[in-house]
Amino acid sequence: MSATGDFRGLIQFAICEEQKAQQMYKDLAAKTGDAFTKAILEGLHEQEVHHEEKLRSILGSIEPTKA
Repeated sequence: MSATGDFRGLIQFAICEEQKAQQMYKDLAAKTGDAFTKAILEGLHEQEVHHEEKLRSILGSIEPTKA
């Protein structure tokens, strides 16, 4: 596998991890009864969304590897 392929795989893995974190924060925010905690968790969820967007932008800028 090329270095570009390795990097693409790493970015794809990171995107999956960001999506898991988004879901976790969303789920926790839905379960809490405390408004302050809910606001913090919703903020963390939004940060993870932005991280995913940045990673997708990076992924889009990498030329696909040729098999």
